[in-house]
Amino acid sequence: MNAIILAAGLGTRFKEWTKENHKSLFPIQDIPNIERTICYLIEADITSIYIVTGHMSEKFLYLSKSYKQVKLIHNFNYANYNSIYTFSLVLPYFSNSWVIDADTVLTENIFKDNPQMSTYYTVLRNLTTIEWCPTLKDNKIVDILITDDTLPSLSGISYWHNNECNVIKNIYKKYMNEQYLLNSKLYWDDIVRENISSLNITAVKVPNYWIFEMDTQEEYFEIVKFLKNDGVAVTCKEQSN
Repeated sequence: MNAIILAAGLGTRFKEWTKENHKSLFPIQDIPNIERTICYLIEADITSIYIVTGHMSEKFLYLSKSYKQVKLIHNFNYANYNSIYTFSLVLPYFSNSWVIDADTVLTENIFKDNPQMSTYYTVLRNLTTIEWCPTLKDNKIVDILITDDTLPSLSGISYWHNNECNVIKNIYKKYMNEQYLLNSKLYWDDIVRENISSLNITAVKVPNYWIFEMDTQEEYFEIVKFLKNDGVAVTCKEQSN
């Protein structure tokens, strides 16, 4: 089991904040958020953590020096192509993998879970926004709706069993052309969504305060406020020399 963290995005919705830093490096409880995620992964005995960087990639270099589990992969095309290209860079490592959006903020160590099948973790958002919401039948996702209905939506964390990894790898080449890569409205999850009938994936809803999305300055301040009042600080004990 390994982990893949997608951290190549520009973070334009943070406006001037991301001109000099990457949003996943903004401090949460005085620790860069992506480092909090790494600490959770290490605590759950994940020994290989692949991080795809792009914007401000030099600011991530300290992670591979501080944590022996971390391996950095740079996406030189981060400003031109969408996350379909970003994810293609980690396809060789995509096997029994956790996949994590770097701007996802955790308050519980979800990686201690032991999923028996490919799983999207969902939360019920407090605000009504356009979200990706899975539809289940017999505990299997049969569709993923993009809607503003009040439904459990994808949280930015998923687990992928090797069976689904192989299916996705086999069809990925179809999407490696500019028709898909230049479309800023597409994500690597669109490949999953388009081929959902060929995949065996479930969804697990967790409490909405376990997983937060950090897309704007306002969301960042809300998360910091919540954790100041209710959060337990995260510490990392296993670092490389």
